[in-house]
Amino acid sequence: MGFPASSQAQRQRRRVATLLSEKVTRAKASRIPFQVGQVLVGDDPFNGRRLGTVAVIEAPYVGLRTADIAPQDIVFYDYRQLRYPD
Repeated sequence: MGFPASSQAQRQRRRVATLLSEKVTRAKASRIPFQVGQVLVGDDPFNGRRLGTVAVIEAPYVGLRTADIAPQDIVFYDYRQLRYPD
C-alpha cells in the first residue's frame, strides 16, 4: 500500500513530462537549412520552377514570395525541393 503523492510532487512530474514532450517534438521536427529573406529556386511538378525569397517557414514547408505572381501571394514548397540559384 503506497502513500498518495503530494501536490508538489505531482506538479514536478507534470513539469518534467512537459519538458520531455517539448524536447521530443523539437527533435522530430524537420531542420530546414534556409532562413527568411534568402533567395531560392523552387522546383515542383505542380507549382513549377520559380525564383523567390523565403517569406514563411512552417516545417516541412517553405513559402516563397515570387515576382511573377501577385506580390501578396506565396507559393509553398517542400524544403527538399528548394535550392540556391546558380
